[in-house]
Amino acid sequence: MCRYLKTEKMLTVTLESFRTRLRKRSVIGKPVKIKKYKFSFPDALCFKHTNDTMDSSDILFQVFKDRIARNIRSLLSEGQPIHTHGIIRLEVPCPGINCLDWLMAQGSQYKVYWSNRDNTFEMAGLGAADSIRSQAISGYNTLFEAIHEKLSLAGNEPHYYGGIGFYPPRVNSGARKQEKEWKEFGAYYFLLPQFEIITKNEKTVFACNIVAANVTRALIEEYLSALDNLSFAQKPSGNEVIPAIRGVRMLPDKALWRQLFSEHVQPSGKMAYQKIVLARKTCIELTADSEPLVVFRKLVRETPRSFHYYFQPQAGNAFFGASPERLFTRHGRAIESEALAGTMPRGASGEEDAAFEKKLLSSDKDALEHKIVAEAIKNAFQKLCVSFSSDDAPTVVKASSGQHLITRFKGILKDETDDAQILSLLHPTPAVGGTPTEQVLQALINVEPFDRGWYAGAFGYIGTTSVDFTVALRCALMRANTVNLFAGAGIVEGSTADEEWQEIEEKKRIFLRILSS
Repeated sequence: MCRYLKTEKMLTVTLESFRTRLRKRSVIGKPVKIKKYKFSFPDALCFKHTNDTMDSSDILFQVFKDRIARNIRSLLSEGQPIHTHGIIRLEVPCPGINCLDWLMAQGSQYKVYWSNRDNTFEMAGLGAADSIRSQAISGYNTLFEAIHEKLSLAGNEPHYYGGIGFYPPRVNSGARKQEKEWKEFGAYYFLLPQFEIITKNEKTVFACNIVAANVTRALIEEYLSALDNLSFAQKPSGNEVIPAIRGVRMLPDKALWRQLFSEHVQPSGKMAYQKIVLARKTCIELTADSEPLVVFRKLVRETPRSFHYYFQPQAGNAFFGASPERLFTRHGRAIESEALAGTMPRGASGEEDAAFEKKLLSSDKDALEHKIVAEAIKNAFQKLCVSFSSDDAPTVVKASSGQHLITRFKGILKDETDDAQILSLLHPTPAVGGTPTEQVLQALINVEPFDRGWYAGAFGYIGTTSVDFTVALRCALMRANTVNLFAGAGIVEGSTADEEWQEIEEKKRIFLRILSS
């Protein structure tokens, strides 16, 4: 059960109102009197504004923290927890706070960020109230069942945020190169943040999540200490200069890339597979350690109309990116997905951009690449849905790093369809793997000279009635003074090694510009 406490019109609430304490002996189901106001769990606690307003944002933010702190203390009654299960969620409106600036101002091991492509939802999370993770994965059921069990009594508000690796459970990964750089991330890792700033439809709230079964006096003191250390500074402090690049190494290099390409594409242009996506890893060494969030914030500014994601399981070690592609989103029984395949660069001028768009729409190679992905998603929707629809023909969507062919799908799920089934059928799509899927994935394990880890995996959130995942593209894995960039290109009949190499160069260009600034 989600104990959901919310204040309304916080900017105009008197400081005196916020100093009012909850009754110490409050219990579930009984009204708690606050001066002349009262509420019953799980009803919302709403204060009405008065003429006595506060102009100081510093005082106001301290009031936010005080309000949450008092509600946290109220979770113990005579030293014993008054909640035994579910997730306790405390919220206060917090207008005027920038999610990413707030996240940068905090000191914490765990940090997570997520925003959708149309900027209607943005969150920044700090700390770990709970985590669900594994170094190996035998099936997606284990992941979703663990999270849904925690959320089953929590209402619609709390979300677990995180990522899932590229290789699905069904692929024999015995020969996979499991590199140490991915150890902290594992096969999947999801966090329920301790504290969040969330902006949804232009309304911002500050939230605190607590797993009810874990409530003890020691945990309460831990939360209060963490809350006291939070900063609501409007501008991040510290050095935001990115150190210079000392060296760059390509995996594979161009010679090996051409060799790998020739193993899958004959001189006549015939393919060993209908489609295979070969990826490259670019290893960049900086002259000094750098803060990943500094790079990420610059990336967010450079890449509008993208899904932005950031996951930090330990200080200074983060995976992040700006993806143009949705994997799927589910709200209740409604599901949406998209085929995003076929790429051209953006032009330096409007005229050049339009020329690239025209070339994309007339390209037989890109049309074939897109058709393969669209057919795979269509087949998945036929198995998952009682009904669905899709665009009549692909159109062009323009992102910062390129322009792509897109076909959108919408459907109503069958009653028996669950999230594990959806993910199993949609991930990975031929847009990031290839087809026939099983043979291609096994080939990638054997031929790519690096571990994909979370690159081209799924990143997003899992909630009670909704799930939203992007394909983890246009991404970087950053630790200390090392930045590893990942990007791939879809190879079909008609592809050439040098053209696909250049396509990947275009996808990396924004990152390289940021790191060189």
